[in-house]
Amino acid sequence: MKKTGFVLLITLFALTAYTQKDPEAISILSEFSKKAASAPSVRIVFEILAQDAQEDEETTLEGTAVIKGDSYVVTLPDNIIHADGKALWNYMPEVKEVTVTEPDPNDVSFISKPSLLFSMHEKGYKVRLLEQNTQEWVIDLYPEELGVNIVRIRLTIGKNQYDLRSAEYRTKDGLTLTLTASVYDLSFRPPAGFFTFNPADHKGVEVIDMR
Repeated sequence: MKKTGFVLLITLFALTAYTQKDPEAISILSEFSKKAASAPSVRIVFEILAQDAQEDEETTLEGTAVIKGDSYVVTLPDNIIHADGKALWNYMPEVKEVTVTEPDPNDVSFISKPSLLFSMHEKGYKVRLLEQNTQEWVIDLYPEELGVNIVRIRLTIGKNQYDLRSAEYRTKDGLTLTLTASVYDLSFRPPAGFFTFNPADHKGVEVIDMR
């Protein structure tokens, strides 16, 4: 269970190179991306619902994420993930253990490059505006490459603030992961050193450095 949140986030946002088409959808996502990039950080309080059709199982997970470019902190029930663009720390408070790795430049998952949440529409996906109402847009992204496991990513974005309301990820093997954001904050200013894990702040922690 300690690694459940970590795995879900990797799976939810694991992306490969794909192409967009719908000009209106592209315009919306470009503004969404622009606002996130110009903010001091993006702070998201979320719930993830994982539905496995093959196993007829559902799992929920709550957490928060603070993202600034390729730096971020993701706080989950059993672990906290820090990244400052140079190193990745996966800290498990219950066992007082932190694993340190280097980001893989070839890994384009959310864990290695969380800014893909805001830029994945720029290449590699066909994009279309599915529907809209007075408060939000629903936009679907389809992979150009048909051989991959991804079926569709569906983003719901608020009209007033261009805030993320939800992201749904569906795969060919029957897995649907839905991230629902209860808070989407562009005003948080991370203090110096916020994204770097400091062992001195965690008495008795065991550091497993795999770099």
